[in-house]
Amino acid sequence: MAENKKPQWDIWKELDELRQRHKELGPMFARIGVAPEFAQMANNLRLDLQRRPPSPPLATGERDKDAQAQEDYKRAFASHYEEVFFKVESFLRMPWPPEAQFLVPAILEETENLRRQLVKNPLVPPVLEKLDGFIEQYSNLDSMDGRLDRAAIEARKAELIDVLGFPLMVRRQLAHPEWELLPPLASDDYRQLLATRIGNYRQTAWLESRLYDKWYVALEFDAIWARLKRDANDRERIISQLKLNWPKLGNWAPDFPNADLVWYLLLVLACVISLFAEWWWPAAGLLLWLQLSVIIERHHVQLVNKRRQALLLECGRFKRIRDQISSGKFDPNQVLRQLKQFNFRHYVSEQGMSLLQSMSMGGF
Repeated sequence: MAENKKPQWDIWKELDELRQRHKELGPMFARIGVAPEFAQMANNLRLDLQRRPPSPPLATGERDKDAQAQEDYKRAFASHYEEVFFKVESFLRMPWPPEAQFLVPAILEETENLRRQLVKNPLVPPVLEKLDGFIEQYSNLDSMDGRLDRAAIEARKAELIDVLGFPLMVRRQLAHPEWELLPPLASDDYRQLLATRIGNYRQTAWLESRLYDKWYVALEFDAIWARLKRDANDRERIISQLKLNWPKLGNWAPDFPNADLVWYLLLVLACVISLFAEWWWPAAGLLLWLQLSVIIERHHVQLVNKRRQALLLECGRFKRIRDQISSGKFDPNQVLRQLKQFNFRHYVSEQGMSLLQSMSMGGF
């Protein structure tokens, strides 16, 4: 027996590629310490700390000109360091793991100390090595001491992979069905799984974004579309939904192969035997039963076809809504109106409807 193919796929790698394509995901990844832009900003800031201040002007011997040059030098000297301090404060406001915030008060305190030194000694360059060390430590999580709660960061990373990785997993499953990463889209197991995942997404406010709002709504409508197609093309399911209970072997033993065919063959055989044995009343009863069965079976076929046509019509209407959402360019208010107009709201899960309504109220 051939072994099942195992997925050669790194979900974290695909998430990181997604982060590079969508800037709105940057702050989420920064909260787990993944932010190349943050590291670059830290390097630039450390280079600014090493830049030399403006040099004092050369004396020209002209009193007024020298006095003006000295005033300009004082302003440029103060502005040089104030610009650096402003960049430090802006840097600290950038998204970064909350567990690293224990260093922020020390950095701000050192910045204020340097400001006071400049007020006390206006033209004396302050010593910036301590501030530089703080910046290096703050931007490099690996260099932090035991005060950094690394377990909390890893837990947040696992949550990010679980919530943001699910749509990617669905997409990968559709591309490679043999991997069996998830249940089939039309199954009840997938429906429950998706409702749970949408609920988890809604409960993790720090991971919510317009991009994933659209993706999770698209997953909900893709699953509904898969179930509608299955229902429209599964004759046995339609029959079970219509509850066509005319007595026959197929109703009592649904797993028996060709149960209805065997049942009617047995009835015909019993009728033939009754006729040869001249058991007229049983033969008449069996003939009447067979005739009624033919009439009822034809009626059932009409009911099944009618129900299938209704399901196909629903599929066509729902597909237009689903295609709007799959394109990524849709108006939640319009989608809600269409769901109400065509009586499709009962197909959407409570979690999916809640997400769609929040998008509508949020001015999506």
